[in-house]
Amino acid sequence: MESKNHLRGVQLFELGRFQEAITYLSDAVAESVYNYPSKYYLALCYFNVSDYTKSSQIIDELLHETPNEGNLFFLKAQIASRLDKLQDAISLVNKSIELDPYQADYFGFKGALLMDKKKFEEALHFVNEGLQLDPKNAACLNIRARILTKLNRKEEANQTVEHILFDNAEDDYAHANVGWVSLENGDTKKALHHFKQALQLNPNMQYAREGMATAIKSKNVLYKWYLQYAFWMSKQSSRNQWIFIIGLYVAYRLGVKVLEASDLTFLVIPLIIVYLVFVLGGWIMESLSNTILLGDSYGKYLLTDNEKYSGYAFGGLTLAGIAGVILFFTLNNPLFMLWGFTCFCALLPLPGSFLRNSKKGRMIGLFYGIAMLCVGFLGMLFTTDIMLVGGIVLGMMVIYTWVFNFIS
Repeated sequence: MESKNHLRGVQLFELGRFQEAITYLSDAVAESVYNYPSKYYLALCYFNVSDYTKSSQIIDELLHETPNEGNLFFLKAQIASRLDKLQDAISLVNKSIELDPYQADYFGFKGALLMDKKKFEEALHFVNEGLQLDPKNAACLNIRARILTKLNRKEEANQTVEHILFDNAEDDYAHANVGWVSLENGDTKKALHHFKQALQLNPNMQYAREGMATAIKSKNVLYKWYLQYAFWMSKQSSRNQWIFIIGLYVAYRLGVKVLEASDLTFLVIPLIIVYLVFVLGGWIMESLSNTILLGDSYGKYLLTDNEKYSGYAFGGLTLAGIAGVILFFTLNNPLFMLWGFTCFCALLPLPGSFLRNSKKGRMIGLFYGIAMLCVGFLGMLFTTDIMLVGGIVLGMMVIYTWVFNFIS
């Protein structure tokens, strides 16, 4: 007979009250050390409150007692995924499939991991394997819709979307996922509708809140263009991304030379501006849109704390940069121009650092941005050459745009 603590813990778990469930499940484990169900639910609770260390410890204990349980390796795979250990997650979910090859969720999760690695065809294969086991599996259907969208198979993606909603009309995740698929297909109106439905079903769903915020931002034509560009780039492999970026730079340099040789030098400046907007837009657009949403009476409530920090940093640096330029022309002191220029250059690493997925990426961007500000604002204490200091700041910005993808 299961203990009252276990039953109450499971009840709280199913209600999503994970922190309260931990207390009861811990008591249930204390009552009986070899209590697999209570330990497993306890591991799930710690996973859901993002305490991955404790969750992993409990899973390892259970694996010592029962080494052939596929669901334990599956939970470890999910933890590895949350910790950005993608290859470990794939190895662990492979073990889950090896031990229990009849669980559609395992195949769906592997498909999601392969999609993150941009192996879309292989990901689709595993998701379809899962759907052969369970044709109505929500996880597999949702991931399949996203993969088909990445593969530009929009008609099949839309059919999958309709299938999802037919079977899961009251599923918050299904609506949020359909919203993201619609957004990637450029249908902002449909995306907003489904994000709204998802948030009505689950007001605290971060996946839907992020989607709603992105959909609201995409009402802006410039941001919508950037978003489609970002979706397109996200489909490319790292190698192809670099080929595109380098190719764009080569085309820009050739364009400048052709215009100069054709006595069309008046077009050089517009070309440079277009190139900078295109290249640097990806670095600043999210932070800029967050700053705009901070001023929106409703939009600001959709932003996460990190998105708010990003918006504040972008707004603060922009105002400081403008103030520096104004003071330069007012007081004719080049030091203010240097400070304003430094603030504008810091717009690339600093606001965007709060939006990085990995802690390492956030720290690198944050400290790099602070270092740029220190060089720009304190550099004149060590030299009288203001152009040298400005050149170092500009060089730091250029270096950041080229090497950050490697070091993050």
